Amino acid sequence: MRSSVAGLAAMLCLAAACSNDDRPTKSALVTAPPRPALTMRNLPSDASTVCVASVRRRDQLLAKPQAPNASSNLAALDAVIDDVCQ
Repeated sequence: MRSSVAGLAAMLCLAAACSNDDRPTKSALVTAPPRPALTMRNLPSDASTVCVASVRRRDQLLAKPQAPNASSNLAALDAVIDDVCQ
């Protein structure tokens, strides 16, 4: 009787040791955008003119080779698009 209880206890300890509680749950990739970016192709038909113009300008900046100040322009356009295109 003692050997079966000791064996069962040893198996439970081994099973507990094998489980990994430290593994992270599903997380979004750091490089992946949180949601799809609006482009001229997927803009809704009822989008405002400010939204359309901002998205068009951002698409134009992304199509050109990166200039030194392009990242600040892109960040500003992204902020405008987030505010206006909801």
